Amino acid sequence: MTEKILVVSDTHGRRDNLQSCIDINYPFDMIIHCGDGVKDLRGAHVPDGVIILAVAGNTDIYSSLDEELFLTEIIEGKNVLITHGHRYNVKSGLHTILKAAGEFRADVVLFGHTHQSHLSGDGPVLFNPGDFSTGNYGIISIQDKNRWMFEHRRLN
Repeated sequence: MTEKILVVSDTHGRRDNLQSCIDINYPFDMIIHCGDGVKDLRGAHVPDGVIILAVAGNTDIYSSLDEELFLTEIIEGKNVLITHGHRYNVKSGLHTILKAAGEFRADVVLFGHTHQSHLSGDGPVLFNPGDFSTGNYGIISIQDKNRWMFEHRRLN
């Protein structure tokens, strides 16, 4: 069974684009928002049955969401850290977030904040979908525990 995850970050009020992205990419099993504009999910129609996960970013000052989530073997047996990235100073480099990934024993780290698409590493994999406010987002396709495909996409 293939699992498909839509990953967005830094939507910054682009609710119209978020809805288009959801409509274009459905069906998917989960949507993950890596912060900065998490309130945009409230205005979106997410189909029934889709799991929604989100973390607060540095501009989500009135959000009651946590700034990071750590999922232990929930998604195909992998440990996944979801964070916005500002607490790990990702704009200055990835050393601190890599250290945190090691402490969490994360296989995959999903983050935003830099407004730059990023994919690196074999363990842990670091994936930033990029700045959604300019149309960038990510798709993760999972065949099984050992076959995860990370793809950067852009709304036209």
